[in-house]
Amino acid sequence: MASVSCLFQQLISFGEILGLQINVSKSSIYFGGVSDSIRHSILANTGFAEGSFPFRYLGVPLSPHRLLASQFSPLLHKLESAVNGWLGRNLSYAGRAELLKSVLYGMVQFWLNIFPFPEVVIKHVTSICRNFLWTGNTLQSKSALVKWHTVCLPKSEGGLGFFDFKARNNSFLAKLIWNIHLKSDSIWINWVHQYYLQSSSIWDITAHSTSSPLWKSTILFRNSLFDLCGGHPQSLSLMALWNSSKGAFSANAYDYLRFRSSQVHWRRVIWEPWSLPRFSFIMWLAILGRLRTRDRLRFIQNNSTCIFCHVEDESHTHLFFGCQWTSLLWNRIKQWLHITRNMSTLDKAVRALCKSGSGVVGRMKRISLAITVYIIWEERNKRIFDGSCSTIASLFRNFQTRFYTVLHFHEDDHFSFQFG
Repeated sequence: MASVSCLFQQLISFGEILGLQINVSKSSIYFGGVSDSIRHSILANTGFAEGSFPFRYLGVPLSPHRLLASQFSPLLHKLESAVNGWLGRNLSYAGRAELLKSVLYGMVQFWLNIFPFPEVVIKHVTSICRNFLWTGNTLQSKSALVKWHTVCLPKSEGGLGFFDFKARNNSFLAKLIWNIHLKSDSIWINWVHQYYLQSSSIWDITAHSTSSPLWKSTILFRNSLFDLCGGHPQSLSLMALWNSSKGAFSANAYDYLRFRSSQVHWRRVIWEPWSLPRFSFIMWLAILGRLRTRDRLRFIQNNSTCIFCHVEDESHTHLFFGCQWTSLLWNRIKQWLHITRNMSTLDKAVRALCKSGSGVVGRMKRISLAITVYIIWEERNKRIFDGSCSTIASLFRNFQTRFYTVLHFHEDDHFSFQFG
């Protein structure tokens, strides 16, 4: 009661200084965990009306209790409305991925930073993002080309660098708990330590110390953080490592909580910064062997013959380096770029170009591999679905056009770099 009276008097003093007055009819006060006598006393002293939970603040519902899955519906509707408003089918995979990172993930992250997400909500949000990435809308669902946990890996580990919603949510919750322990510049945290923790550490308190609801919540938060760390005895040292590491606490926590995989050797080639995103994305699918080549579609069609040579079955290995027809294009491009290394497979080509320098010539050679893979895949699809057919000379000119477009965008003095 004393805290409320103090805050109310400060609000009145603030209004008197600025010449303002409290509008009681537009003001509400919300209660949680107080007795009826205190509640009636506060209402009588302030003259405010009692509000009811949940109510919306800064676009999110606030409640003294854990939000139900149904109360996340505003977020889900907002995500679905955003996706349905985009012409996803007319976007490339790379374009959809960029929209996910820059728009949808921004919407979700605001909520992740505030509330613990129920598992069903996390699955629903993941489904929206996954369906949009692979189909262009939320209503259509089909087999994803790459598993979602792989998509959420960093690029250095073979993913796209998306964040995992559950691990991200847990990292933000861990930060809130850590703030209770160390964030001494916060007035609320100082109040918690003064009236409840006193000289005790959040890690030393016990469930039998007091019956205070805040104390019980602190114990629950502390135990939750241990759970997030896997319940290991080294949790305290691990949390100290999070705090002492370079970068933000939540970033360090997320890096520990997320699914991990081994480093890949092809990141430098596929994710060359100068390359266009649509080239890199198709190259990423190709190196993972996840493009829908005919050998992977035998369950829905009988014809698995290569559309170029009409001799062998179409597969990733055959399509990009084993086919006699596409080999002619590769040889012409290699000759033009003065590449003499053996590139009999996509993996060997990537390993060879990983060793190219960091200068303009080295960068453009790495980009050339992604451009060539993209052109071959594009021509393959045109022949199957449009019935069109381009010659080797036409595709080589197409390659040169895209090559010099990238070079001109990144290098002003591109005339000093002559190939061929």
